[in-house]
Amino acid sequence: MPAGFVSSRKEFAGELLVDSTRPRSGGYSLHAKDLRGGTPGTAGGPKKSVRFSLPANFGPLFWGRMFVYSTPGRPDSHVGLFSARYPRPGSSSTQMNALDWYEVATYQQKYMAVWHPPEPPGFPEWVLVSGTPSVLDGWACIEWQLDGQNASAAEAAEPRVWLDGLELTWPEKFVFSDPAGASKPVLEKATNFTLIETGVVMYQGLAETTSWWIDDLAIGPERIGCE
Repeated sequence: MPAGFVSSRKEFAGELLVDSTRPRSGGYSLHAKDLRGGTPGTAGGPKKSVRFSLPANFGPLFWGRMFVYSTPGRPDSHVGLFSARYPRPGSSSTQMNALDWYEVATYQQKYMAVWHPPEPPGFPEWVLVSGTPSVLDGWACIEWQLDGQNASAAEAAEPRVWLDGLELTWPEKFVFSDPAGASKPVLEKATNFTLIETGVVMYQGLAETTSWWIDDLAIGPERIGCE
């Protein structure tokens, strides 16, 4: 693993490693290999991820870019690919389970973005689902902007996501909670992002053995672009 990345989650079958099976550039990529386990539609699924602590005073505006390749199918289950976390207003805790967070993911075979309160439980969460199918058997450039300050607005901004340079729209927005019925959460504002996590984190089961590769991950305070 690159310096600074540490193991985060290991649940169900499969493994997360750096290998040369499918690099997009250079000689290696991050490979979530042969994931499976749990029951589709039921809570609990394969999770293989690493996390990285950001430099102090990273700031509240977070741009990112990654390339993702997946095969052989598009899971219906929630598949988290990247998250960025920050302390809640008035809190100095940097522990992962005390942080608000944004997530870039897929759900029901389409791209999705989510704002979460601290995990566990990670909900009630504000979910944005695109009408765009996730790319299969090819590299997809996924970019995002997470504006935790959102100027003088009362809340942090909803996440913005681009696929191969085109911004996604969110025809479906909803609150997820367990049990159902919670009100929309307040998207608490950020001072500094402090932690990132990447890999594959599934919140429901996966019956078909599936693999993902992640390459050319880049983050910063301004847009990076696909190339």
